[in-house]
Amino acid sequence: MVGVVREREERDDRATFTDLKKARKEDCTPMMRGFNKVASPSQNAERILKMFRDQKGVNIGTAVDLYEHGLQTATRAYRDGCDEETVVVALLHDLGEVWSPINHGEIVASLLRPYISPQNYWVLVHHELFQAYYYQDAFELKEKNSRDRFKDSPHWKACETFCEKYDSPAFDPEYDSLPLEHFEPMVVRIFNRKPYVASKSGESWLILDSEVNKAKLTLAEAYPSPEELEAA
Repeated sequence: MVGVVREREERDDRATFTDLKKARKEDCTPMMRGFNKVASPSQNAERILKMFRDQKGVNIGTAVDLYEHGLQTATRAYRDGCDEETVVVALLHDLGEVWSPINHGEIVASLLRPYISPQNYWVLVHHELFQAYYYQDAFELKEKNSRDRFKDSPHWKACETFCEKYDSPAFDPEYDSLPLEHFEPMVVRIFNRKPYVASKSGESWLILDSEVNKAKLTLAEAYPSPEELEAA
């Protein structure tokens, strides 16, 4: 009986429209409450961390699995003094490796895009092209140095550094990686940023590097902000 009552109460606390074109102002409050319950920054951070944990034991034929590769890449970036955002990018960069291998960087790049700088977004999207520089001869790729197609990008050097110093050498089973628990609070803080407003080294800026970002920023009032979610 209690379950039935609770279900009825939850149903009563929902928007009444059956077609979005008929949504009214009074529908917004229950919609926002519902969003708060299932999509808080901490919940979304935990979702992506679960995706990362699921990489444990997933091996693409290298000396370490994808879980250890991510930890090792993040640890190398952290020990080299990278900012927190870049460390999180290093941790999660191969999250889509076995989902869509040839463009896997775009998967996590899309998930993180509202919360990271244009440079780190660019690094995620392009890093597999830059990694090819190190294995192109071993695999006898027909086209060499495909990364050089993007030589004019202001983010080219950042991606080269990311791959050379953190990603490429992160297949060492003897490396002393930091545990995931060390990085979890960093991931939570990244997801607690205001969407499309990044903050790095105490400086904030709007992520308006594309018309898509500019357009999505206009939807902000229709989605809970991190502050509203945390207060809910």
